[in-house]
Amino acid sequence: MYSLQEWLRIDDQQIAGIIRQKVSTAVLFINGTRRWFMSQNVDWANYSQITGDAQRRVSQLMYEHGVQTLIQPVLGYDLIDRGPEYLKLAIEQGLAELAADEDFREWYHKTQIRVSLYGNWTAALTDLGFAKVANLLNELIAETGHYTRYRLLLGVFADEGLDNIVSLARTVNRGKELLTRYYGQPVEPINLIIGSGQPAIWDLPLLDINKASLYFLQSPTFCLDRDILRRILYDHLYERVNDDELNDSLHGQTWGDAKIFGIGRRTRNGWVAT
Repeated sequence: MYSLQEWLRIDDQQIAGIIRQKVSTAVLFINGTRRWFMSQNVDWANYSQITGDAQRRVSQLMYEHGVQTLIQPVLGYDLIDRGPEYLKLAIEQGLAELAADEDFREWYHKTQIRVSLYGNWTAALTDLGFAKVANLLNELIAETGHYTRYRLLLGVFADEGLDNIVSLARTVNRGKELLTRYYGQPVEPINLIIGSGQPAIWDLPLLDINKASLYFLQSPTFCLDRDILRRILYDHLYERVNDDELNDSLHGQTWGDAKIFGIGRRTRNGWVAT
């Protein structure tokens, strides 16, 4: 077992070799994107390019540390409530660029990433008038379908409820088949969930999260860096152990200063844990 300081110093390949055996599948919630962008003090005209660069950076960081399957819920039906202008921006400049942007496309092919989408995205995009974006995404799925090195599953309108899942369930005989049909490719149990801000989980229907370790950054997801990720991975591997053997050392004051994780307050900078 490594000490934390040793873990922070060893090279990525060593860590990847260890993580690959323990953490094959992770969820990375992309949250706080606009707040992060505002902190960069750059022109809003460059929003798509800069946030796209950041999304690839944090995703690549996960892959380089041994995670092979990455699940990222992207857009949900709550987007509609933000108005038509924001909806158009999020879909035509955000979602469409995941399929059409040259930097993303080069990254998929160079890194050998199989991309799939899950949720009610085809019907939702068509109903909302973005059928061309749905076609672009279908082309991306087909174009990367032969890759086996890494996998990226993007959740789009995956908060649609159970109707779509019920329809798919009628076409299969086993739970794993339903999972594969819904997510577009096989998905193993989730080992790790990393989010940002208020601890919450969304848009992960059917997934086995029973043994997943949960971590939530106070800062936006794009603040995730090598040091933070390594500390998370170290905690998941070496600190989260069964503590039943500690019963003999407990006494009445053991939890006298116990903290409550997930409580915070609203500030001008967003929700802050307290």
